[in-house]
Amino acid sequence: MKDTALYQAILGLLPPWAVDSVQVDKTTQRVTVTIVYESHLAIACPTCSKAVRKHDSRKRIWRHLDTCQFETYLEAEVPRADCPKHGIQTIPVPWASPGSRYSELFETKIIETLQFTSLHSVAKAFRLSWGAIDRIMKRAVLRGLARRSLNKVEDLLVDETAFCRGHDYVTVMSSRTGQVLAVADGKSEQSLATCYEVLPNIAKQQIRSVSMDMSQAFINATESFFGSRSKRLIAVDHFHVAKVLTKAVDDVRKQEANSLPTFLKRECHRTRYGWLKRNGNLAGRLRERINMLAKLMLNTGLSWALKEQARLIWYGSSIRRAKDQWLEWLALVKASGIKPLITAATTVKKHLPAILNAMRLKASNGLAEAINAKIQYMKLRAKGFRNKERFKTAILFYFGRLDMAFHHER
Repeated sequence: MKDTALYQAILGLLPPWAVDSVQVDKTTQRVTVTIVYESHLAIACPTCSKAVRKHDSRKRIWRHLDTCQFETYLEAEVPRADCPKHGIQTIPVPWASPGSRYSELFETKIIETLQFTSLHSVAKAFRLSWGAIDRIMKRAVLRGLARRSLNKVEDLLVDETAFCRGHDYVTVMSSRTGQVLAVADGKSEQSLATCYEVLPNIAKQQIRSVSMDMSQAFINATESFFGSRSKRLIAVDHFHVAKVLTKAVDDVRKQEANSLPTFLKRECHRTRYGWLKRNGNLAGRLRERINMLAKLMLNTGLSWALKEQARLIWYGSSIRRAKDQWLEWLALVKASGIKPLITAATTVKKHLPAILNAMRLKASNGLAEAINAKIQYMKLRAKGFRNKERFKTAILFYFGRLDMAFHHER
């Protein structure tokens, strides 16, 4: 088989496209495949598909999969169609997407390789710049988003993740199945509103829950999008309630530690993480040390006990009794007079309807936190991102569960 026939078969080219020549440069280790358009055939307008006259041709070059150790490039004089209705347009080629300087087979190889190795490694292995890989990823994400259907999404999870140090964040909206649905700059009300824009109209009636932290900005955006339904949708899960309460316990411990003798201050510091544990995780020597300190640090011990009581309400109460039990708990905290705990209880009271929703719907933001951790690991593997747009593209590329393949006939 001749080299031209070989590449004609490999590329799957059909008339009017044909391989004209194959040149091998051993010095630069480069193979150049020249493709021609058979000029005697009519040219179709890319928009309306009507046969029109040829305006001119423009030379284009595309990177293709390597031939052995040689980089391979496709080169062609691509005709431009002169349509009376749609003007002068470059006709599409069957081996590459419009605007791309890489063949579809080459882009497919890059996409597949990125799934199991880092962006840095792919750039090095294929001798590509990070900008080139980003453009390939962006085109892949756009294809995937165009095919994606969100008509069956019922539960949403909202969280923010850091882009870089200095309180620079992006908002990430995902589903309960772990699929990232949207990413937007910042962590403001507008950020979440931008994420909600990807949802179809049916979502306003179909969504069952929106799990989030206690961000007022996120709450405002949800109320604006879902209207009166938001009261039954917004769910603040146990993780964020526990975070508020454990911080209160830690603040009380620090305050009381100042009044202890020096040797007990050291013991209080050494056991600081023990006060943050749940009762079931305290065992052996640590439990003994905590019990000893609790006799001297009465406010800390009481704060820890009230924290554990809140946990029992969450996991041990029926939905019917939960509201009454939370109200009783709030009364006990108020009666304790412990300021850090009262501050935490005020936050709980403010978000009590959302807490009850989370209990009723069994909604949790734990998966969003897991996705957040994966995103940060992705950022670490990539050795950071130059700008936020590339960061957002990478999040959707790796965690959007998008169909990014080329499906049309070659």
